[in-house]
Amino acid sequence: MTGRRTRPRPAGSPCVVLPYGVADGARNMAMDEAMLELAAGGATLLRFYGWEPWCLSLGRHQEPPDRLLGRSPEDLRPGVDAVRRPTGGRSVFHGPEITYAFACPARAWGRPRVVLQTVHRALGEGLRSLGVPLDEAMEGDPPDSGSLEVSRISGESCFRDPAPGELTVRGRKLVGSAQCCRHGGVLQHGSILLEDRQTLGDLDRKARPDEGSAAAVADEGPAIGLTDLLDPVPDTRLIVERLADTVARAFGARTAAASYAATPALTDLATGYESVHRSGAWLWLRERPSRHA
Repeated sequence: MTGRRTRPRPAGSPCVVLPYGVADGARNMAMDEAMLELAAGGATLLRFYGWEPWCLSLGRHQEPPDRLLGRSPEDLRPGVDAVRRPTGGRSVFHGPEITYAFACPARAWGRPRVVLQTVHRALGEGLRSLGVPLDEAMEGDPPDSGSLEVSRISGESCFRDPAPGELTVRGRKLVGSAQCCRHGGVLQHGSILLEDRQTLGDLDRKARPDEGSAAAVADEGPAIGLTDLLDPVPDTRLIVERLADTVARAFGARTAAASYAATPALTDLATGYESVHRSGAWLWLRERPSRHA
């Protein structure tokens, strides 16, 4: 990748920022898929959210360990929710973090890689403004999520290996992102870690009985959280406001504060997708049921 920065082309519809919310895995993934469908129709949307209960997500093409096939979703991690993402890549443990989702029409803002680079650059701007000492971006092109093959993907956590262009501190991954494209829309979502619990994202690693609880202490790993970097860590809503502002402005909004909006269409679409993400068939990669099922 050259030193030249690629910026998205102007679009007719500026970015709309949705209110911060907390939900379980199925609802969060349903909302993200609904955002993708609206993006295919021309909308540009940004959302930040949390997880309750904490959740383990699998990448779209990632197969769970053979020992777990057909068992209860809780067997992936006792006491932890489980869901399959619409995006590719490897497993992620969603615990103490702030998750973002951004969806836009690809033709309006550029190729998926341009979108990824622009979102990361905007998140980096917001994090640095909070005092986070981010590394300089690694050289090289980010992975093209559209080129993923349907094959057995490593059971290791997504946060184990930083990819070019991702946000790191001292070589440890702070933000992990994934993309998918459908019908001309692009969805990118990712985790901004407050604490590093990503050893829980390794599918082949056996968890302790209490490991998914809030009291569990994570092993030192290749990831890093804001609690390791800021003292004190700002309130979640302050972090969200700062990051929403930098991302929204990068995609055509004057300020995020002026673009919060309720979207009944998004809620209706998400209700249809929610049944997909509550399906054991989809979690275990046996089939993807209809969103109207």
